[in-house]
Amino acid sequence: MCGLPDECIPAGTQTLRQRQQRLDAKVNLPGGINAEFYLSQLVALGKPDATITRYDKSTFKCTSACTDAVNSTEWRYYWQVNMPAHTDATWMTCNDQCDSSLRVWGDAVVECVLNKLCPSHTYVIFKYPE
Repeated sequence: MCGLPDECIPAGTQTLRQRQQRLDAKVNLPGGINAEFYLSQLVALGKPDATITRYDKSTFKCTSACTDAVNSTEWRYYWQVNMPAHTDATWMTCNDQCDSSLRVWGDAVVECVLNKLCPSHTYVIFKYPE
């Protein structure tokens, strides 16, 4: 009925609470293409401490302050989701294969949902804490 689970969620991998959060994010939040809308989605997906950084739409000029960002005009199409410190990270163990990554982090569900919702002319960067 609501199109869930969708391709953002591997079958059989969610708890009941995670499924409820995803349904809430899809059904109950009003649409929009502003930072508040995406922050609401992040809250509904269990990331209330996430923030969004928008890159300055203007480029650096000779009249710019020394502290201004040196962004080209293309950066106006990029925005960054700063994930909270409690984001899960998985470390390589002695039971892993030799070609396994030393560390893997990320929230595939959040990344998939936001990438599906973002305007088609923009790019989302997901920044995870170290």
